[in-house]
Formats: sequence, C-alpha cells, structure tokens
Amino acid sequence: MDQGVLAAPRFQRRPRRRMRHRTLSYSPNAIIGFMAIFALTFVTPLGSKGALLFLMAGMALVAFRPGEVLAALRREWLIVLVALWCVMSFAWSDYTSLTLRHGIQLFLTVMIAVAIGYRLAPMTFVKIVFLTSALSGLASLLSGRARGDGMGFLGIHASKNALADASSLLVIAALAVLVDRRLSARWRLPALAALILGAMLLVMGQSSGALVSTLAVIGVFGVIVVLQRMTPAMRLVAIALSTTLIAAGAVLLMAVSDELARLFLDLTGKDITLTGRTDLWAVAFAQISERPLLGVGFQAFWVHGQPMAEQLWADFGITTRMGFNFHNTMISNAVEIGILATAVQTFVFLGATWSCLGWAIRRPSAASIFFALFMVRLFLLMWIEVVYFYQFSISTGIIIVVICYGHRFRAGLR
Repeated sequence: MDQGVLAAPRFQRRPRRRMRHRTLSYSPNAIIGFMAIFALTFVTPLGSKGALLFLMAGMALVAFRPGEVLAALRREWLIVLVALWCVMSFAWSDYTSLTLRHGIQLFLTVMIAVAIGYRLAPMTFVKIVFLTSALSGLASLLSGRARGDGMGFLGIHASKNALADASSLLVIAALAVLVDRRLSARWRLPALAALILGAMLLVMGQSSGALVSTLAVIGVFGVIVVLQRMTPAMRLVAIALSTTLIAAGAVLLMAVSDELARLFLDLTGKDITLTGRTDLWAVAFAQISERPLLGVGFQAFWVHGQPMAEQLWADFGITTRMGFNFHNTMISNAVEIGILATAVQTFVFLGATWSCLGWAIRRPSAASIFFALFMVRLFLLMWIEVVYFYQFSISTGIIIVVICYGHRFRAGLR
C-alpha cells in the first residue's frame, strides 16, 4: 500500500501576517517651509531670533536646489526688480545705512518666498499657514496680554491691529480648510475649532477695520461659492448684473453718505478724518510732489530725527515714535520709492488677486479659496492701511507666494 495514502495529511503553514506599521512620511521642503513660516508668524515675540530662523530655513531651501530658485527668480523678475529698486534707493536716501539694510532684508524675504512658492505644493503651503496661525492664536489666547487702557487685546503681538490681522488670517485659513471636502476629518475638525478661536480673538482685538474687512471677505466667499456652480456664460451674466447693481448702490449710498459716515464714526469711535488720515495724506502728497519718481528712500521717512516725521508724531501724540504710517499702501509706498515703482507693485498685486479669484472659481480647493480670500482682504485694507511690502512680514511672504502660484496657475491654463 502506498505510504503516501497512509501518511497523515500535511497542512501547509500559512505565512504569518505581517504587522502593519504606520510609517510617517515627510518632505524636507515641507519641514523647512514650516520653519520659515513659523518664524515669520512668531517674529514679534521672537524678535531677531525669529528673523534669523527665517533666514536660516529659507537659505537652506535655496541651497538645496539653487538652480531652480534662480530660474524661479527670473520668471518672477518684475517683483524681484521692485525689491532691487528698494535696495538701490539707498543711493538717494537721507538715511543710507538704514535703507540699505532694510532693502537687503526685503530682497531676502522676496527671494525666500519665491523659493517657497516654487518648491511647495499650494495645499502644503496652506496647511502650514493654517498650523502656524492656529499656534499663534492659541499662544495669544494663553498669554492674556491686553492694552493697559482696556481698548483691545494684544496677545503675543505688539498692537491690537497686529493681533486683528493675525486673527483674520487664521479665520481665512480655517474657513478654506473647513470647506474643502477632500480633506479628512483630522484637518476639518481642528479647522472648525480654529475658526471659532480666530473669530473670538478678532472681536477681542477691537479693530474695526479688521472686523469689517473680514466680514466682507466672508461675503466674497459666498459669491465665489455661487459662481462655482455656474457655467462660464452664466458667470459673465452674473458679473455684469452684479457690477450694474453695485454701481447703482454706490450712487444711492452717495446720496446718504453723510448719515452713513456719522453712523460709522459713532460705532467705531473714529473722528471725521478717520483718526487724522486725511491730514496724513495731505503731508504725503506734498512729499510725493517733491520727489515723484525716486521717493525719499525705502523706509526712510518714519525715522527718528526726520523733521516731518517728528512733527507728525508730536501732532498725533505718538510718544513711542514708532508703529505709525500714512494709512494707505499706495500713498505710503509712493512717498518712499516713488510713483513708478509703486505702480509696478500695484500692478503685480492686482494681477495676482485677479488670478486667484479665477483660480478659486474654476478649481475650488482649500488652497485656491485661501489665496483668493487673503488677497481680497488685503485689497480692501490697502486703502486705509499699509499692507505690503515689509521685510520679515508674514503678509508680504504670503503675497509673494501667491504671486508665484498665480503665475503657475495661468501657465497651467495655457
């Protein structure tokens, strides 16, 4: 008899099931980008250490692939040219060393922001901004710092307006992440909490300009959502009708402008010149008329010892002699770098804003919506505040990155 029949059946051993271990994937570019954005977000409490961390992280990103960064700078030659103009303005500035130092710092900020814009995916960048803004908001809430006169919360920032700007950034980033259904709950649930935190800090800051601009941006978000659901032809009709209605509404509002102005001033506590802005603008126009093409030099007006700046500080009771400006981006920049360079700045900024709006309507995502809302908010504020370009500024860094992404979006369409 065959032994094979009598032998006990052999069962093949099943291979052991391998334990699945979750691996943590990371991108060196994302880590370095996070360090750079974190440094700009916390540059006020960190001071020079924050600026140093930004430069170290940014230069590391540039050093990894310098050829790609140089190619990116060539593609973004217009904004690079404006930064170089700010550096070169030391030649006619009354404060040579100050203008040269600040100009070089602005150029480095622009260079690093361009590197970030071409090395990080848009969604990765938005996630980084969301995380760093949430950390900033949480740190501000835990700090408990407020103004001594009780007129606003400060947090980790130097002024209530700075806190309001940071809180508005958090609201916009959280809203963009929250509405993107392609993101998982581990992103969207924290975004809901961050949205509540940002709104709470925004109210605590008591900045009327930031509150109004943020509410207007939320309205723009609603318009973008409606336009996303329309065909291209319907969008054109909707935009034409909206433009007509806005023009008609503007005419009606002009008829009751005095009553509305008094109501707004009563609610915000401002005076009829919006805290002296019209007086400031008169001085600025006089400065521009003296040096219309060159300006006085990059950041060479609000300097200790400058006669006109000292007079304005005294007239407005600014005892600290710092943190003051002309409360209008184009006017302030024209005083410093002249009309031509300011026109180039404005052209680049408005072009990026238009590109981001088109991007958000055609291809909605957390990234495109964030960029569109961020730029719209700055567009609304640029008439009453100075929103660009500053060295080591998170707003300036995001603007430069948005300009890069806007060019990449238009290139993709072509």
